[in-house]
Amino acid sequence: MATKFSTAATLAALMVSGTAFAEDQTARDRAEAIVPDGWEQFSQDWGFAPAIKIDNRVYVSGVIAAPYEGDVKEGYRRAWRTIEQMLIKAGASLDDIVEMTTFHTDIANQMDDFKLVKNEFIKAPFPAWTGIGTNGLVLPTGLVEIRVTAHITGD
Repeated sequence: MATKFSTAATLAALMVSGTAFAEDQTARDRAEAIVPDGWEQFSQDWGFAPAIKIDNRVYVSGVIAAPYEGDVKEGYRRAWRTIEQMLIKAGASLDDIVEMTTFHTDIANQMDDFKLVKNEFIKAPFPAWTGIGTNGLVLPTGLVEIRVTAHITGD
């Protein structure tokens, strides 16, 4: 019993003195910013991380899909490929997505095509998903903004 008490007392003393753990470390201090190649200046200019990895989770900031050469579906595909690249850089995959939120500028007219393309990338079992209608995105030509959270198993 004395040994257990001594160990507990020592740990308590270290915790109180602050020597056992990093002092004043915030979640963002512990997080790893995931910035795709070529996004460094954009990330600095806007003051955001395209994705953050912390505690076996990857939080991907909204990725905007806009028509690509007039093709809406290809615009959606490009957005999903960008998300996939960020997840891979963080050590995750599309299969690790547990939650997604999408913001649509015309939800009624976009949803059918969006779901078709999403299902090319996101397979069952499906993540939680909230779709929200909005009157605009930061990119004026943007149709949908996709934000996801992934959980990395065993990391």
